[in-house]
Order: sequence, then structure tokens, then C-alpha cells
Amino acid sequence: MPRSFRYKPSIVSTPFRVAGRRTRAPQVTGVLLVLSLTLLSISGCSLFQGRGVNFGSTIPLTAQLRFDQSVVSAGLGYRDACGESKVLPIQQPLQEVVTRRLDRVFQRLYTPQTPPKGGAPDGYVDVGLGIGQAELFVPRKGKRTYPATVTLGLDYAYRDLSDQELYRKKLQTSVRGEIEADDTSCDLTGLDKVAKQAIDKIVDGMVTQLASSTKILEAAAAKSSGRQSVATNAPVASPAVPQSRSQEPAAGPASALQTESTSVPSVRGEGGPTKLSFRAILRDDNRNQVLELREPLVMEVEVKNDGAALAQGVEVHVGGTTGVFQQVPAVISVGDLEPGAIKRVTFGGKVGQVQSVEQAELVLSLKVASASVQLPTAKKFLIAVRPEQAEEVEILSVDVDQLPKKPSSLKQPKAVGIAIGVGSFRDEAVPQVKFASRDAEKMAAYMKAVMGIPEDRVRLLQDDHALKDDLAEVFEEWLSRHADRAGPAVVYVAGRALVDQATGAVSVVPFDGSTASLGRLFSMRRLQAALARAGVQQAILILELSLEPNPGSDPNTAAVPIWDLDEGGSGKEGIMWIIGNRSPQEAHAYEMGQHGLFTYYVLKGLQGAADADRNGTVVAGELCQYVKGHVQSMANTQFGNSQEPLCIPPTGKPSPVRLIPVAKTK
Repeated sequence: MPRSFRYKPSIVSTPFRVAGRRTRAPQVTGVLLVLSLTLLSISGCSLFQGRGVNFGSTIPLTAQLRFDQSVVSAGLGYRDACGESKVLPIQQPLQEVVTRRLDRVFQRLYTPQTPPKGGAPDGYVDVGLGIGQAELFVPRKGKRTYPATVTLGLDYAYRDLSDQELYRKKLQTSVRGEIEADDTSCDLTGLDKVAKQAIDKIVDGMVTQLASSTKILEAAAAKSSGRQSVATNAPVASPAVPQSRSQEPAAGPASALQTESTSVPSVRGEGGPTKLSFRAILRDDNRNQVLELREPLVMEVEVKNDGAALAQGVEVHVGGTTGVFQQVPAVISVGDLEPGAIKRVTFGGKVGQVQSVEQAELVLSLKVASASVQLPTAKKFLIAVRPEQAEEVEILSVDVDQLPKKPSSLKQPKAVGIAIGVGSFRDEAVPQVKFASRDAEKMAAYMKAVMGIPEDRVRLLQDDHALKDDLAEVFEEWLSRHADRAGPAVVYVAGRALVDQATGAVSVVPFDGSTASLGRLFSMRRLQAALARAGVQQAILILELSLEPNPGSDPNTAAVPIWDLDEGGSGKEGIMWIIGNRSPQEAHAYEMGQHGLFTYYVLKGLQGAADADRNGTVVAGELCQYVKGHVQSMANTQFGNSQEPLCIPPTGKPSPVRLIPVAKTK
């Protein structure tokens, strides 16, 4: 997922215990955190036609244009035909196009090079670059063309002379074109043209929306009618451009409290209670997922009024085992929140001395002075803390990594299990899938320890041992030798897959595969055909896949995956599908659980949490229903966007495969 403007990957609060692995740390007292990275994504994507927009007349306002540092230093990183990292600078064309197009919108536009003289402007236009990404893959030198996609995002706002924000918008767009390689040089040509098309497209969208903003037009009308007083001889105001999300907040004293407010256009609803929501982000200064002695603990909280009335006296209350942490305030004032408004507060602290390994927690909750306010549930950090003992520090195991000490009472001697996890790829242009390899390893352990499948009937393939030929061997040779009609086949796959836009067919990307070459993929149709040839009567397919459309797909048309294709006569009724994504998107990596979000809840369900009827047996249908509900809820509340798993056959449809036992708790 691409980075977004003015925020860096951060740590999201959710209950957890810390994952079992070893890491190096200095010989000092440390706090060990498993941190969840979240990317606050640029929302809104608009497609604009043409090179330039004709508005008919300009808005009778003077505006000062201010570029964020992300624009001043903008560039697109890519690899040339020799695999060397290169950067295509785009700051100059981006600034030129923004300046030229905005000059058509306002009566007078001042630029950073031409500030106003002798008076202040009516307002300020702040422009920052969010995502700036070039997607291309050139495997070698040679005279031929390759596809390339440039994705750009802009974050822009208009503020009046008092620095009150009247309008703010985020846009993102992608442009696909072609680049050329040569057999005599590593250089590529044509990427600048694709970038220029993307710049034209997104800037046209920006100026179109600014020119039609109701609040900006109202400000112009107020000025024309004399209702607004403009200081013609006042010194030029110079409020600071908001800090770029590509920059970290300045490190100050651990007890320092900073408050930042962002006004959003208020829209008062017709009655109804006020409703608040909030997100909490924990940062460690060196981003190594270990908070060490003297390293600042920084907590950022964003509170939003989703209701229709004013919320008065909003406060963030900090609880839990706060004695472990020093200089962490108990109460942080947020203030009043208008409907639709957002405020952010940042506070810090540090870790005190501890005598032994223990688990501490920070609990954040909201309190308000006004009545009739719906408050969100509290957010909790469970944190393992450890005193100085040795160089090597072991992070305590998360709950789902702890296998049962007693042998499983579920025995399936005729069953087979296959676990595949591909998180890295030979082709560096293919985005990695965090935790995929680890997910497969733990799932294979669950197949043996929880599902009761004999050890010699379980195969595990990870990363560079999961080539396309390896997948073919395990499904088309090994499976045929070990499958038994009397036992189910359990197949788990974590990684990346492509969806054919025309047919809906899904194909997994093996280690030696590429999203730019369909010939190196392994299709789900082929997997189903292998199950049929092996004589498998019942199968459970558990898939944690980051899905994306095939290269060349129409970006305006959604690719819809079709799973139960009944290829080779395997029989739809013979397969239980438990799928992490029902539509193309990146699967969430759940940092605090040290697994993919979907896999984390699959493992938790197998431990017994999915036993809905409390009869001591978890069946496939119960497992899928449990995972679906928890993944949807967690994705929406903690990550801010959806991820909806899919169960086939669905709940309510009687099917023998929904009743296949996968775990016993009694």
C-alpha cells in the first residue's frame, strides 16, 4: 500500500500479546512492543478528461500558493533495465502545472517566488503530494516496450487570511502508459511522459474542485459585498504550512503535550445524538518495534465528531498499569468538537525501571462534558516489558502462537494438509506480503497439533521453496499419493494473487512468478482440477491472498473473483472456501498479532473461539463465520477500511462440507 501525505506508518492500538521471535537490542532496560503499522490512505479518486480546464471566469479573490516540502522534493523511484535504483524528478513540472492552472481560477495568484507586496492575500492554497509511485518492471536490456503506471495523490486546502480552513480535499489518480528500453543502455525513456499525463490529470481535478467549492465562492461573494474586511495595508500573514506526513514530529521532552486541530466543513444534521470516534497510534522513535530506555514513547490520538451536534469538553483519559510509564498524563483535553470536526492530540512519556518480565497496558478512553453523546469503546495496548538482562531479547509469544500442550482429541488419520506461504518474490517489483511465510508455518503446525492430521501427511512450502514447479509437484503428484477418499484435504495459501477481469479466475503468484507475466502463475482452477484427480471428496480451502487485477485491466471496471468454478468435475459441494478477501485489495497485516489479520482469527478460531454452539467441536462453517465477523469488525475499527472474508457455501445453506470438524476443545 502506498504511503500517504503527512503521515508515516504508525502503530495502531489493539489488544495483543507480543509475538515469539528474537531480536537484538542494546544492553539497556527495554519495552518490547509488537506494533501495528497503519497507512492512512488518501481517499477519493477522480478521473478527469482533457489537458486543462476552462472555468469561464475567475474567482474574485487573491490567493497565495504554498507548496509543501513533499512537492518541492517530489520524485518517482524505479529500477532501470540493469536493476539499478533511479529517481525521476517531478517537482518542476508539478509546480509549474499547479501554478499555471490555479492562475486561471483566482483573480490573482501569488507564488512562493512572487509573494504579495504591500498587503495580504485573501487566502492561501496549500498543496502537498501524497502518494508518488511508478510501477514498472524491465527484466533486462533489450529493444522493446513495457507497461508503466504512475500513481499520484494530492492533498490540498484553501485557508482564509485568518488561516481558517474553508476547503480541503485529497485526490488520487493513476495513468498507464508505455516506456521503452534499449539494448545498448540501461536507461528507460517515456516515463516522464506518463508522469506528465498523471500530473495534468490530477491537477485538473484539483482546480475543478477548488473552482466549484461553495465555501470559497461564498468568501468571494462576501468580499464583493463588503461583508468581509480585508486589511489592505496589513503585513502579510505567514501561517506555517502543515508539517508533511513524510516528516516525523520533532522529538521534545517526553512529557511535552502537543495539540493539533483540523477543521472540517461542519454539516449539522437534523436531530439525533452526537457520536464520537477515535483512533490511537503509538510510535517508537527508531521504528524497530522495540521501545528502548530513553527512547520517547509518543501517542497520537485523533478524535472525530460523527454526530449532528456539538460535543463539549472532550477529553482523552489514560488508564491501565500506568505506573510502568513515566510522565504520561492521565487526562488530555481535546476541547469542543463541531459536527464533522477532527482534532488530534499528541502526548509522550517514557518507560520506568522494572524488576522482572511483566505485561503492562495502556487504556485510552473518551470522556465528554455534554450529554447525549455516544462514546466509542476504549482502546487498549497490551505491552510486554522486561528489565535489562542480556543483549538478546526475546519477545513473548502472542496467544495464537502457543500450541496446545495436550495432544488434540481430534484424530484425522486419512486427512492431508498443505500449507503455502509466499511473502517475498524473486521479482523485486512484486510487492511483498508481510507474515505470509510465517502464517503458513504456523498453519502447518495447527494442522498437526489441532486438526489431528498426521505429520507425514502435511506439506509446508515457503517463499523460495514455493516455485511454480513446487506447487505443481505438491498438488499434482504428492497429493495424488497421499489423498484418501475417507479424509478431507485442508489447503492453506497465503500470499498474492491476480484476478482475471474478464473471467474472474484467480491465480496465485509463486516465488518465481510476476504480476506482469501471466505465464508464471498457478491458477485456482488448476488446484481444483488436482483435487478432483486425486479423488478428494471433501476439501477446506483457506486463502489469505492480497488480490489485484491482471495487468492491462480497465481501472474503471471492478474485477470480481469467482472461486467455486467446479473445474474438472471436482464438485462445488465438495469444497468449503474460507477466503480472506471477497474483492481485490491488500490483505491487512496485523502487526500486533504478528500474522495476517485473517490468519490470526483463523488460528484463534481453531483454538476454540469459533465453537459457537459450545459443543466442544469447531466445524468448518463455524470457523468461517467466526473469522468473517471478527475480520470485518477489526478492519473497520482499527484500520479504517473494510476487509470482508467470504464463506462458500454461505451461512444458512445446508452442506456437508460446513460440518467438517477442524478442532476439538473438549
